[in-house]
Amino acid sequence: MSRSATLSDVTLLRAKVSTKTTWLFLRLRDSAGGEGWGEATSFGNEIEIAGLVAHLSNIVTTQEIRGVQSLLAALRQSEISAGRRALLSSLEQAGLDLAARRADLPMAEMLGGARRNAVPFYANINRGIADRRPEGFAARARDMVKATGACAIKIAPFDGYRWDQLDWPERAEVLDQGLARVDAVQRGLDGAADVFVDCHHRFDLQGARTVISELIRMNVAWIEDPTVMTRVAPEDQRWLRAACHAGGARLAGGEDIVDCAGMAALLADGGHDVVLPDLRLTGLQEGAAMLRLAAASGVATSLHNPVGPVLDAISVEMAASLPAFLILERQIGESEMTGRIRPEGAALSAGRVATATAAGFGFMPETAAVEPAGVTGNHGLVSFSGTPGAGPDA
Repeated sequence: MSRSATLSDVTLLRAKVSTKTTWLFLRLRDSAGGEGWGEATSFGNEIEIAGLVAHLSNIVTTQEIRGVQSLLAALRQSEISAGRRALLSSLEQAGLDLAARRADLPMAEMLGGARRNAVPFYANINRGIADRRPEGFAARARDMVKATGACAIKIAPFDGYRWDQLDWPERAEVLDQGLARVDAVQRGLDGAADVFVDCHHRFDLQGARTVISELIRMNVAWIEDPTVMTRVAPEDQRWLRAACHAGGARLAGGEDIVDCAGMAALLADGGHDVVLPDLRLTGLQEGAAMLRLAAASGVATSLHNPVGPVLDAISVEMAASLPAFLILERQIGESEMTGRIRPEGAALSAGRVATATAAGFGFMPETAAVEPAGVTGNHGLVSFSGTPGAGPDA
């Protein structure tokens, strides 16, 4: 944004992707004709976010605002909800995208410069699996590897498992169903890509030990959040990590950590091989600091990134700018909406996604594919409870 330009518009836009997913995008415009985008997708918090954006819009139209810091300050408070965090992050994203486009530079340059021109990725296909039978999981995994060349496929196969809500026979039945899905995917891929499994904190400590022993027997390469790690002792966390190592797997987690203090505590416990903070919760600056701290502590880094095409592209720029980065999560195959918002698609080759060559995060979203998001209207589901393939509440 040029020094004389002021912010002229703040708009929240949405794309209805499926019954499980609505993407929220924040668009900033300035008086010089510049435009920058961020993503504020946060399930169940759409009305809160829309109300806050209306407040920001009023600030922009009644005051002379030259950058996003005064808008960020208007939203910050000591107790911050997930929706407000997502909006704060999207403001930071949109402000940086706007600055990068005005400078005609890729966003990675604004983050310190790209250290690599492509980032390895895995495909999170869970929400796109309509057929939840083992053969449905296997078919979808094969199709996605063939279509994208992803290094790995991540699934969340344990729909309905909650250790504190199921009795003994029910636990065994639901666990067996999940393991059958993993086995089908592993057999179906036949080595074409690694298999990652997200357990969504579903198991107690003993259940986590059991599921890890079963998953490493199937040669799963990545086991994510087998239990709520912060609720078990550090020595038990390290035992679970060692159990993963015994089968050649990595233990991953940390998506709910929001700042460097939380990351430092997680690293001190020694329970993780990979950390994957979520930029919607951390924002860009704090998220980058957390990832650098983890890498400096000898723990591999990733990003929790089950999001739409805007934050997906921004995450690629972030990953490219870091000194060390293991692999990026990409939400793939849920609907055709990604292609409508980003018609040309990301450039993929040999399991990697290319960084931006154009200004900002590399493309301008198609506004014909989105609509204004207000406080009123149908915002879809208010709970994922019992919805297959919809994350930890499925």
